Amino acid sequence: MQDITITDLIDLEVLERLENAFTKMTGMAILVTDPDGKVLTKGAGLTDYCMKYTRQSKVGCSRCEQCDRYGSEVTMKMGKSTSYMCHSGLIDFAAPIIADGKLLGSFIGGQVVTDRPKRQFIETVAKDVGVDFEEYWDALERVPVIEKERIDNAAEFLFVMAGIISNIAYGKYKTLQASLEIEKAAGMKSDFLANMSHEIRTPMNAVIGMAEMALREELTPAARDYITQIKSSGGVLLNLINDILDFSKIDSGKMDINPVEYEPLSLVSDVSNIIMTRLKDKNVELLLTISPDFPSKLYGDNLRVRQILINLANNAVKFTNYGHVDIVVDYDKIDEENIMMKVAVKDTGIGIKKEDLNKLFNSFQQLDSKRNRNIEGTGLGLAITQKLLGLMDGNIKVKSVYEKGSTFYFELPQKVIDWNPCIKVKSEASIVAIGYFNNLFLAKKFYSETNRLGVYSIALTAPDKFDDLLSMYSEDIVGKKIFLFMEEANYDDKLEAIISSYPEITGILLTDFFSTRKSDVPNLRVVRKPLSTILMSMVFNNEYIKTQSTDDSFEFDFIAPQAQVLIVDDNDINLTVARGLIEPIKMQVTCANSGKKALELISKKHYDLIFMDHMMPGLDGVETTRIIRHLHPTYEDVPIIALSANAVDGAKDMFLSEGMNDFVPKPVELRDLVSKIRKWLPQDKIIKGKFTAANSDEAEAAFDLRIGDLDTEFAIKILGSDKLFRNILKEYYKAIPTKSMHIKELEQNEDWHAYTIEVHALKSSSKQIGAMELSEIAAELEKAGNEQDIDTIRNKSDIMLQKYVGYIDVLKPYCEEKEDNSNKKYADKDKLSALFERMLEAVDNLDMDQMEEVIIHMERYSFDDNQSKFFGELKIAVGNIDVERCEEIIHNWKDAL
Repeated sequence: MQDITITDLIDLEVLERLENAFTKMTGMAILVTDPDGKVLTKGAGLTDYCMKYTRQSKVGCSRCEQCDRYGSEVTMKMGKSTSYMCHSGLIDFAAPIIADGKLLGSFIGGQVVTDRPKRQFIETVAKDVGVDFEEYWDALERVPVIEKERIDNAAEFLFVMAGIISNIAYGKYKTLQASLEIEKAAGMKSDFLANMSHEIRTPMNAVIGMAEMALREELTPAARDYITQIKSSGGVLLNLINDILDFSKIDSGKMDINPVEYEPLSLVSDVSNIIMTRLKDKNVELLLTISPDFPSKLYGDNLRVRQILINLANNAVKFTNYGHVDIVVDYDKIDEENIMMKVAVKDTGIGIKKEDLNKLFNSFQQLDSKRNRNIEGTGLGLAITQKLLGLMDGNIKVKSVYEKGSTFYFELPQKVIDWNPCIKVKSEASIVAIGYFNNLFLAKKFYSETNRLGVYSIALTAPDKFDDLLSMYSEDIVGKKIFLFMEEANYDDKLEAIISSYPEITGILLTDFFSTRKSDVPNLRVVRKPLSTILMSMVFNNEYIKTQSTDDSFEFDFIAPQAQVLIVDDNDINLTVARGLIEPIKMQVTCANSGKKALELISKKHYDLIFMDHMMPGLDGVETTRIIRHLHPTYEDVPIIALSANAVDGAKDMFLSEGMNDFVPKPVELRDLVSKIRKWLPQDKIIKGKFTAANSDEAEAAFDLRIGDLDTEFAIKILGSDKLFRNILKEYYKAIPTKSMHIKELEQNEDWHAYTIEVHALKSSSKQIGAMELSEIAAELEKAGNEQDIDTIRNKSDIMLQKYVGYIDVLKPYCEEKEDNSNKKYADKDKLSALFERMLEAVDNLDMDQMEEVIIHMERYSFDDNQSKFFGELKIAVGNIDVERCEEIIHNWKDAL
């Protein structure tokens, strides 16, 4: 009930109408106050004595509020109507309005007298409230004089009326309370989804990213297949997460529609490439049928249109094991500025039972679950599609025949920016297309599309009848450009001979989307499916046909060995993944594990590009970006790209508004990351060429070692690479001194929120290297931190840290190179003192180059065991750019000498 007043529950207009009715019936004044006695309404029948004089005075108003509070409290305590004399000598009565036992406000009636107060009393009041006595007395004489019985009856009536209003207010209060609970639940749901998105996408980033990196290694065919399946399964999980988030945003009304200008032809081409990857292991043809005169540029939310098309096409592919999936795009003209886009997705799949059609768009439901139990999905795709179309004033329908296939239709109004046709064949009358197909679906598509494009087409029944065909249609084809379309499965020596014998004919070999076949005949062009209006028009126009790389390596068209790039992320695994993914581009990469360290780095060195994680303890990515933009003028034009697992609506806009230039979602996809680098890196840093991400180096020897209690087999299996395990192990080892001390300080300072974040990170990183027992202890303490279970933290934190710090000795032989000290001079006290002074001076000046030079100089000397420990800690602190820790180590080292 806090902060809720009577006017929140009862309309002010209603209260004032009641006031007017009361005054008209009783001849007495009335107004409504809040629980503190402050007036809320205009009131009715109010006297000049009260409103013009008494309440206009600061002292008088304060006393009136005290009287009104007193009257309300007395009436509430007695539970019946009461009247009382106010401080200025008038008779008032209060009628409290109560809901859930709390006072929301009161009707205050009266401003009358039964007898005139004594003149001396009014003189005193006038003096106290600071008004002219004569004017005050004149106003008093105009106050109604009413007998006591009438006043009591009016008070009783007002008390009853207030009780009725209280009941109404309570009912509305319960409704408001329920509404607030719903809003709170919706807010909690949104918060949960945002956190879920981040928490799931962060490990997904490691899974997909490391799988991508592992595929670069020399692998056995079986291992390559396993890792490819891991990456593919990660993509499936990511799609499920996206579906759930989208549905929640639509359901809560937070899904925004953002119209932009877009090219529908490009959109459909992108969707077809995505769908073709789903058909790799299916005997299903994807066909695209696009009206050639479809407008070339529209205005609408292209991302949502793309999502709808992908949802429907994915569904068709899921439930189709033989035949074809056909995407048909057409339109009806609405007026000179708008069209009704009409799209149909047809398949020859399993179909839908008639009785199930009305369940089709229900959320979280798959039809015929027994038959479809091996098909992944949330059951949200069609529900999301229907809701998205509804948000854009569109609609969707379906026709289906069980066991034969389905067709989903949707219509969507779109504004036209450019009416020029999106597909146009140049000189179509001078072209002849010959088709040789065994696949009936392809044959039918070929002849229908050539007809739509205005191109004359002929069917070839067999290769040995080609000469006869040319003779038969000689008059129709003379002087025309001839294209011979063939399926890869049919291409044999006879067809190759035809292409070689007729150099004026252009052969078009249709291959599977994942085929690696190349043309070895000058006039033979290899193009990949799907067969579509787009592809055929490009062939006829002699335009370049872009084909998709299908091998497991990823081809780069540039490297940037002189580019300086800073990656900022508090998670060391994410840093390793990001660094590893862009390693083939040969950039000079620096990593920072906090916003603070990123600011320190940029103050000493200029970077060409910055990748900035969003959610970090201390300074998060947005705050760090804000500081860079406002306090570092040399970075005004340096691109900063957000790395974030935050997928909630509006996140990208928020990043851009805070000074970032672009956004890469987690899990980070290699192609996405490379495309952003290509887009934002200064052009003078880019060296163009063809480079592959596949690792051509020989595979390292298996890292089959027993390291303490680490489950190295588990760790290497999860990471998929011995080399990657070595790198992560060294990162883990390097961080132990700093991280352990930080966790202890957080516990001592009782900063439980930050403590929980650090323990959460330790849980994940420990499991990553196979430290399973430590990971389990950290998980228990993370749970305790979330639940504010301080006793458990106090009892087990030292056990966890002891286990953690113990790994320094366990991992040292595997993470530090053994040094040959035989030719090194021993570092005596005088030499160390001089080096200490140089280091402290560098620390004071935040001169990182000088700090590193001191470390290099120290490495020329040998140390005893105790000094080696200090030197190892100092190297780690310098590597982490932790100047405070550097000072602490040097002071401790001095004391130990």
